[in-house]
Amino acid sequence: MRILLLICITSWIQVTLSLKVYDIDCIEYMPESQDKDDACDDFVVEAFTPDHVEGLNLQSIKRSFKNVGSVSHEDQDTFNNAHGQCTCDFRSCNCSKLNLKLVPNNLPRSIQKLRLDHNSIAVLPNCTFCSYSQLNYLDLSFNKLTQLQVGSFWGLEYLIWLNLGNNCLMYVKETFPNGVFSDLVLLRCLKLHRNLHNHHQTDFQFPDEVLANLTNLESFYLDGFDSLVFGEHFKNLTKLKILDLSQGYCNIMSLSKSALSNIYQISKLNLSSCNLQGDNLNNDVFKPLVNLKLLDISFNTDLGVKSFMPALKEIRNYNITTLIMNFIESLYSPSVLINKDLVESLPSSLIYLEAQGNNFESIETGALEWLPPNLTYIIVGANRFFYGDYFNEIYTLRSVKVLNLNGLVFIPNIPKYVPQPAGYTQCSSPQRTFTSSRPLVITLPPNLLCLDLRFTGLRYVLTELTVNASNSLESLIICDNYFPLLNGPIIGLPKLLKLYISDSNVKDIKPQMFEHLRSLQELRLRNDQLQFFFEQNFAQKVFMYLKNLRIIDLSKNGLALIQKNIFDGLNLLEEIDMSRNEMWAFNVSILNMLNLRILNLSHTQLSSLPLETRQHIDLVLTNHSVFVDLSFTPIHCDCTNIDFLKWMTSSGAFDANFTNYMCRYENSSSAVLVEDAYLQTFQYLDRKCTDHSILFLVVIAATFFMVTCVIVALLYRFRWRLRYLYYAAYLMMKGQIKNTAKSEQFHYDVFISYAYQDDDFILKSLVPELTERKLSVLVHGRDFAVGEFIASNIMTAVKESRKTLVVLTRNLLKSTWCNFEIQMANMESVHTGRPVLVFLIKESIPTAELTSDLLYHLNRNTYIVYPQGEITDVFWDKLARDLSQS
Repeated sequence: MRILLLICITSWIQVTLSLKVYDIDCIEYMPESQDKDDACDDFVVEAFTPDHVEGLNLQSIKRSFKNVGSVSHEDQDTFNNAHGQCTCDFRSCNCSKLNLKLVPNNLPRSIQKLRLDHNSIAVLPNCTFCSYSQLNYLDLSFNKLTQLQVGSFWGLEYLIWLNLGNNCLMYVKETFPNGVFSDLVLLRCLKLHRNLHNHHQTDFQFPDEVLANLTNLESFYLDGFDSLVFGEHFKNLTKLKILDLSQGYCNIMSLSKSALSNIYQISKLNLSSCNLQGDNLNNDVFKPLVNLKLLDISFNTDLGVKSFMPALKEIRNYNITTLIMNFIESLYSPSVLINKDLVESLPSSLIYLEAQGNNFESIETGALEWLPPNLTYIIVGANRFFYGDYFNEIYTLRSVKVLNLNGLVFIPNIPKYVPQPAGYTQCSSPQRTFTSSRPLVITLPPNLLCLDLRFTGLRYVLTELTVNASNSLESLIICDNYFPLLNGPIIGLPKLLKLYISDSNVKDIKPQMFEHLRSLQELRLRNDQLQFFFEQNFAQKVFMYLKNLRIIDLSKNGLALIQKNIFDGLNLLEEIDMSRNEMWAFNVSILNMLNLRILNLSHTQLSSLPLETRQHIDLVLTNHSVFVDLSFTPIHCDCTNIDFLKWMTSSGAFDANFTNYMCRYENSSSAVLVEDAYLQTFQYLDRKCTDHSILFLVVIAATFFMVTCVIVALLYRFRWRLRYLYYAAYLMMKGQIKNTAKSEQFHYDVFISYAYQDDDFILKSLVPELTERKLSVLVHGRDFAVGEFIASNIMTAVKESRKTLVVLTRNLLKSTWCNFEIQMANMESVHTGRPVLVFLIKESIPTAELTSDLLYHLNRNTYIVYPQGEITDVFWDKLARDLSQS
């Protein structure tokens, strides 16, 4: 029943996934951007807003837009109109987001770029732009256009870039009359996407005759609708390279055999997020695309790998170099086995392959040998891969430079409709479990440069790991897994330059972990759990073998203390990131780092930097620039720290504007942001720090010293009484104890105070004997409440026990907590008047080794000497009687 319930719940999980986005750490090894020849990206525009893309997308295409040409402030002018203000210079005008209902007619005639996006323009009358004949860029997106006129774009003979997206232009002849684009003979980019909406009908036939004059068109963005067919006039678009239906509303569902026959000239086709159905996909649909180089079919979750592969196989001999097929398998389908037939369907010229989120679980033995010979980049994250025989065949991928197996992070949602999982099983049988007595040696592809294993569910104590030495791996990314202990060593990666183990719950590192990684230049241990490791291992130099290290990242580890010599020997370090830790003081020595360029200490608790650190930064500044980041740290702005403030504001190592820098003033519990680069702070400190004479300071200091001495003396004199009263009040407030002195009701007869080194005697001899004599015994290791403060547990034990039996040994003399237990028991006696302490002298200890407090308690309380010879029942009976007496 549990399994059935789990299946029912899982079936309600929506295919649409919410992805956790991370930077692509293998980006430097990846090929150049796939859209570099997109005519729609040739123009750069200030504050350009990219089109919103619905649904999933693992590759977020980022574009950078800037002003073309540098324009001085004097050359700028503002042109008023009835609806708002357009900001213009002699080459462009920005009229976006002004709630315009008509195109302004009083703009400079010489402008080449015009932004009219995000307005309320509903109509473009004939000759609207006749006065702006020099335009080569026109953005009319996010308006209310429902129809175009024949002369809407008259006079725009030099227009290259036109965006009509995000309007209400339905794909019918009435909306796009013949001749509407007749003057746009130089147009290279046309965007018509997001003009359809979900509530619109979809039985359109795009009026392709209006495109007949756009013979220079290279990039075309539009919506997709069911039974879409590209008409015969698309043949006139001989320069068309890119056809993208993914940026807008796309609900194609089915593609007939002839749907793409008139766009044979395109080299890049993007049909992602178009709701393609595997049952409605004709196997010959892509055959006309003889010039195709890039195909993106991602996020068509009802397409299915099995249904897509026959259509792909028909064009496997085309010159396709890039294939993107992310998330084309239903989340609810069975796991997919990558077999020989699937691999053989891939284009033989393929160089770049993305196939993420397709439920791939394993690879058929021998299938990897049939991959395209020039395949260099394999991105197959967010799948379900497990270890199998194929793992030993990875070395056959001799051309692969980047292998991305990261698991990603996605959180499914409950769907609105009942999901329809695929009805076929693709995994014929589970692979044979790999068993061998041979030592494990991981064999990597010889040319692999970057291996990404993020979010793959790895949970290991990272012990000795051996890789074949004949590899070229430079970057290893194993973040977002679970490696609590890095014991190492990792052997066989002589060329490794970057190692990322962030977000992996690392708690301990052994020095031998990095012994064989001496070429390493970048190490990132961000957001792990290393706070206790650095607090408790002051002698270990875990990075001592990394002599070539340039970058180290220890941020977000909760570090409060870190040993001074932790970076000894790392003379080539250029960047240290220790931001977002709990450090109150930075005592780490950086005196050996003459190449230091970045020291990130932001979001810590630092109030200043040591003098030797400042002097070293000044020394390095004489050779090259250094950047120190202390933003969002509570820098003390008082007289004691004025030297540091003066150094910081005069040094060239800081942000000149001190953006997000803070000040914690004297007598203030919180820090505030500084907005004037500390100018007012210096004026305040100049007055404050010179108002007091030396004598006044001496008197104040002497008075403070005397009062402090008196308070310290009183606190020391009554320290145990104060502790007793504090914990008694604490427990009373929590309602955990009652006044046992009056009620004479105890939970235990005896509480045993002993050092943990004496566990054997306590647990195997003393406790059993007392228990046999009907005494209720409380032992801290067994009976203390979990999650409560140790001191509170001790106080509760003393109050709820009739007696506190102290087992006196040399081990007990060294125990701080045992001393605390004795003092609390003594205070219980003083405040309640009942005899609490009983000493069992287990070892003969000379008086000279006993403290004065312990001698005092021995003289005032009952003590019993443990016999050195044979232990009889008489001794245990007497001890039990003494402990039973009130």
